[in-house]
Amino acid sequence: MPCLLYIHVPKCGGSSFGAALRLRYAYSQATIDLRRSRAMQKARAPFALGEDRIVAEYDQRDRLLAELLKRGKHCIAAHVRYDPALHDTLARDRAWITLLREPVDRFVSHYRYLQRKHPDPKRPDTLEAFLETPDAARIASQYLFYFARVSQTLCSDVPAAVRAAQEALGRFALIGDLSRPAAFARGLRHITGTPLPVLARNRAPALAPALSPGVTARIEQLCAADIAIYRHAQGLEVSV
Repeated sequence: MPCLLYIHVPKCGGSSFGAALRLRYAYSQATIDLRRSRAMQKARAPFALGEDRIVAEYDQRDRLLAELLKRGKHCIAAHVRYDPALHDTLARDRAWITLLREPVDRFVSHYRYLQRKHPDPKRPDTLEAFLETPDAARIASQYLFYFARVSQTLCSDVPAAVRAAQEALGRFALIGDLSRPAAFARGLRHITGTPLPVLARNRAPALAPALSPGVTARIEQLCAADIAIYRHAQGLEVSV
């Protein structure tokens, strides 16, 4: 089977597919240990806060990803950013894969996941109030962060970063969409030459009430960069 690198963007439904891939590559697979990356971040940047802390941790994940590539792991599936330097060197012969989701749906799922799994008294307890916080802009630009390595809150030229993310996705071997999981599974089977086990990880609770038009419009505004990246990805030949 070919060597793979699966970039798992949060709240895109990738846990099940990532776990299935790693099970299929059982004798040569890996992910990034998030406890280790956080420990490394605390050791190297102990006073980093907020988004600076997040960026510092992802810098450590870059180092851990490079270690796994040097060790020759055939399948790596992890919450890591796209790195063009690695693509051109240690991972140039790998099939790069990812799974995306409609950005407004992904944003709402991300907020509700944080409320369930990582409650914070400083975080507003309603989606409407959360939309006006700096953290909302950060999680609204996860595609920008994962594929151009910067969020809109720390970016001086968002249009250029959007283009960089679009160019990065153009180098992928397969881009799935959560709304079409069967097509993504078929794409993975085509690349690996074998069907994957069916797994179900991190399923969200029952659907919440529909959003009001005003809330939807505000989220679309926040997610504008990710929407542009997502729509571009849908038009690529490798998108399924």
